[in-house]
Amino acid sequence: MSEGKGREDISSYIKMRTWKRICRGLLSRIRIWFRWPERLVIFTFGLVFCKGLMIYVLNNLMTFLTDFWNLNLKEAAAIVNLQEGLRNMLQICVALCIDAYLGYRWMLILSSVLYSAGLVLLAFSVPEYFFNNGKECPLKDCFKTLRHTPFWEGLALLIVGGASQVIPLYSLSFEQTKVVKAPKDSGPTRAKVACCRFVVKLGGWRQFLQKVIRWLCRGFLIMGIITSVYGFLSFKNNWHQRYLASAIAIFIGLLWFLCGFPFYGRRRLQPSPLLTMMRTMIAALQKRHLNYQEHLDQLHRHDGEDQNQLLTDHLEMLNNAAVKESLADDNLPTGNWRLCSVKEVEQSKLLLDLIPMSATFIVYGMVKSLGNTFFLEQADSMSGDIPIIVLQVIKGVTRNAVKGGYKAVFAKRIQRMQRQYSDGVKIGIGMLTSIICCAVASSVESKRLEALRESGLLNDPKARAPISAAWLLLQFCSLGAMEGLAGSGIADFFGHYVPDSRRYGPVFTDTLAGFGILLNIGFIAMIDYYSRFRYKESWVGDSVNESRLDLIYRAYVILAILNCFLYAYVSSSYSYDNIIGKPEDEPEIPFLEVKQEEETVALQSIPVR
Repeated sequence: MSEGKGREDISSYIKMRTWKRICRGLLSRIRIWFRWPERLVIFTFGLVFCKGLMIYVLNNLMTFLTDFWNLNLKEAAAIVNLQEGLRNMLQICVALCIDAYLGYRWMLILSSVLYSAGLVLLAFSVPEYFFNNGKECPLKDCFKTLRHTPFWEGLALLIVGGASQVIPLYSLSFEQTKVVKAPKDSGPTRAKVACCRFVVKLGGWRQFLQKVIRWLCRGFLIMGIITSVYGFLSFKNNWHQRYLASAIAIFIGLLWFLCGFPFYGRRRLQPSPLLTMMRTMIAALQKRHLNYQEHLDQLHRHDGEDQNQLLTDHLEMLNNAAVKESLADDNLPTGNWRLCSVKEVEQSKLLLDLIPMSATFIVYGMVKSLGNTFFLEQADSMSGDIPIIVLQVIKGVTRNAVKGGYKAVFAKRIQRMQRQYSDGVKIGIGMLTSIICCAVASSVESKRLEALRESGLLNDPKARAPISAAWLLLQFCSLGAMEGLAGSGIADFFGHYVPDSRRYGPVFTDTLAGFGILLNIGFIAMIDYYSRFRYKESWVGDSVNESRLDLIYRAYVILAILNCFLYAYVSSSYSYDNIIGKPEDEPEIPFLEVKQEEETVALQSIPVR
């Protein structure tokens, strides 16, 4: 009996060892398959879907505050602009934190948790949880009641989570599917994938795989947008379900992302050009008593840098940062705040040169914010069967169509004539479009107010004007065209002139737009003060029917015209000789290596973010 039991133990032990060997082999094969970064993108599909799902949820916050919490126009616009402006501006702090501490994966996990928690708090801040008579706030001053709800805590988490999610999600999804270019001298090679054999060029199969995964990313993003539109049309007045469903979707997407966590490489930290600029300025301030021209033989250069690179005379007060005061400076650690290399000083000058041009991009953010505040209130107070969400979809379609159309028709022709001016022309056309957008909005609002006056409804704050919302199509299309031209032009400009542009070009674009959105709060307050002082009445009333949005839009027209003149002056005097290159020209992911004699695909171990 003991022998039988011993044989059973040996048999179970052998089975256990066999299963362990099979599991190790399977895990090893899975790890090998996921050594290509683009294959790891499948674990971000859930969060990419949620990104599309959240676009219109946040863009309609104005409607939630005015229709359900009955906030006046000025309070609701200030909250929406504060939320959107801070969410964009905080991205630059997130980029610094990613580079110095957390990395992309941990930042994406943290942002998803904050995002989901913020949406849950917003879901339980709807009026139906605080009033027994319905889904709207019945009080006259609902702002005081709103302060005693979890709305502000949820909004704060939403701002931080939204700002923290943009960079890591894009970097771990679309950026990892960047198509590599096969060498020109590469010939056809046989590659075996599963039981199928293909004849491809070196890198050709990987190109195909990257394109497929990139299109899948876009497909999940579009599916999220379609789901969001369907949710708005199906649950018109149920904001609790919208927020709660979005929070659950983000949490499920996060769980799917965590499934791929073991297949990622080590956390990869890297220097930040913004931190380098700050180090250069502080080091130059500490050595302001020196004259760098007397110490040209004592300039500091890192190993691997061009040893013949010289300092330029432009912004020469920064050149002292590269001067070694003593032999002890050679022992200073990398990244210190006392000594910088020649290359770091010159990169800092490139960033400082962008400040005058960047100042002209702020008005773009101010005009862009109208699409999520006053434009929505106009649409909500007009008759017709066109939902607000449809107008926003039309704006998005116009933005992408104009962006692609400009690239196909004009961009290559302008680059053939003078490459460095291509971005400037695109931004200039976008700024002219912002003038048209505000002028059209003013005309439509005048027509809406006239229709209310003729119907005797001008004093009714909740009356709908007997005019179709289809009149707003032109101004929404103009706003989309402005975003497609000016927005993408600004991103391309930073992509050409910012060091490490692949990571920081979009960050600078969103930060400037966010700064303009925040300035919008002060600009509206100035208009309100001017109208009260000059005309003894406020142009920004409690509701859109009690306001003079047509005159406010005219003020934006004047502002946009002045900004166009300022941009023309600054862009004409800007030096375009310091072009760094295109983001796509930066180092690529290593190519696929094929061993022809074995007809198998050999993979390199590639570090992934």
